[in-house]
Amino acid sequence: MLTRILTGLVGLPIILVAIYEGALPMTLLTMVLAVLAVMEMQNLLRAKNITTSSLVYWFPILYLWAAHIGAVQLALQLVVALCSVLLARQLLTFPGFSLAEVGASLLAALYPTILFGNLLFLRAEAGALWAIAAVVGVWAYDSFAYLIGVRFGRVRPWRDVSPKKSVEGAVGGLLGSVLVFVLMHSHLRLTLLGAIMMGILVGFVGQLGDLAESALKRYVGVKDSGTLLPGHGGVLDRFDSLMFAATAVYWVWMAIMP
Repeated sequence: MLTRILTGLVGLPIILVAIYEGALPMTLLTMVLAVLAVMEMQNLLRAKNITTSSLVYWFPILYLWAAHIGAVQLALQLVVALCSVLLARQLLTFPGFSLAEVGASLLAALYPTILFGNLLFLRAEAGALWAIAAVVGVWAYDSFAYLIGVRFGRVRPWRDVSPKKSVEGAVGGLLGSVLVFVLMHSHLRLTLLGAIMMGILVGFVGQLGDLAESALKRYVGVKDSGTLLPGHGGVLDRFDSLMFAATAVYWVWMAIMP
């Protein structure tokens, strides 16, 4: 537990400083995280003897740079280009065509990259405070859920996917994420009710992201996606909730803000 706390205390300020200092530091940090996440996705799939193309390493760099400069159309075209290149490469190797490799390569490249990209879009369009609120909200959810779940957790409905998660921990986590948005609501131009709803959204969607990654790990038969972060596992283990939550916050922000 001490290792987990120390890793969080070191990692969280680095992310917050990158967000606050400007778009370029955040983009570079996100690129590194996304490339590492893609590598972890490849390793997870390899555990099931599913191969992926080496071309996927370049996609996070190109896509996130497009996000950095605000080129949304270019980012979308890069997705199309990746699909086209992967298909063309397979066709050139006919009859050794593998549609499974194309699908696995797309999953490995698109899943972490696009979700990390939405954190960049959130910062660029909504501002640094919104990105900070998403990051701290997820951190608060995880911290409250862990502490309350360890102490009071009894009802565990997700035993097949994540046996340590409990309903009591999830409720505690929601209190944490709601608290963050309530404390920041005036800076985010949210009503108190809006802040409560955003806090619930961040906690709920972040939990879905965590369960989705846990399900993938159970499918391939591994405990952690990697070993980079002591006490947490890999990049996907630590950032799966943020990837989903930041995406949800960005979509809602686009829908409700003038």
